[in-house]
Amino acid sequence: MDDIFDCLILGAGPAGLAAGLYLRRFRRTVLIADAGQSRAALIPRSHNVPGFTGGIRGADLLAQLREQLTPFGPVEWAGRITRLDRVDETVWRATIADRAVFGRTILFATGVVDRRPPISEPDQAIRDGLLRFCPICDGFEAMLDRIAVIGADDHAANEALFLRAYSPSVSMLTLGPNHEVSRSSREALDAANIPLISVQSDHLMVERGRLRARRMDGLALDPFEVVYGALGVKPQSDLAQAIGVGVDRSGCILVDEHQRTNLPTIYAAGDVARGLNQISVAVGEAAIAATAIHNSLAPARTVHD
Repeated sequence: MDDIFDCLILGAGPAGLAAGLYLRRFRRTVLIADAGQSRAALIPRSHNVPGFTGGIRGADLLAQLREQLTPFGPVEWAGRITRLDRVDETVWRATIADRAVFGRTILFATGVVDRRPPISEPDQAIRDGLLRFCPICDGFEAMLDRIAVIGADDHAANEALFLRAYSPSVSMLTLGPNHEVSRSSREALDAANIPLISVQSDHLMVERGRLRARRMDGLALDPFEVVYGALGVKPQSDLAQAIGVGVDRSGCILVDEHQRTNLPTIYAAGDVARGLNQISVAVGEAAIAATAIHNSLAPARTVHD
């Protein structure tokens, strides 16, 4: 068997990189598997990550976190891990393309994937700040803009109600006439002067940096300056579930106060774990998980003069 890493970290977003930093400073050996799909990479600019006056682009934050790892010794980098197998009670085997690596513990920091509304060129719309997914993250930056929230349930209605504190012009759009917005939510929307509008899903077009939509009767709505997708997320937990890790109904990994799952050597942090999907929260969970992982392992080798 090749060298065994103290921890295999699946995911190279804020949670995975922060965990890697803590573990390297604990003098633990680490492999970080980067599938290249961090949700944070698309953030145009975040203003609620502490310490960055004026905000920071998601890609720049990830680059800085990688650079911060450098002084603390080597980190092994790899691509997507496609399979995990238990070798024994203390070691896991991970398959990466045509090779295998081994780890004593595993941290899932694989994040979630947003379910995007069917608008043209969504990646560009995200980079331009037109299409967003997190009112808690950037609702302040949508102050006084004409906002659309695209969704079909009470979760989307709650996001629209949250955003009403930032703009007098908020609409909730459903894709087609069918939706699951409860009567109480419809009453709350009405009381907040938020129209609930069914639109044609194949007529959501981006023009000149704004979203244009048509009602089911063909009438064009005034263009929207900011659009929030509220169609839910897909937690990237399939591999965790395949080895028996417990998840909630949405697919988020269930953890205890130390970010441990129901399997003793498996941990999870960040958006893939049940909780508030925020960079600051992900980094905090990573610190908790990394410390718990360190404490669960045999002591690191002592340093001698």
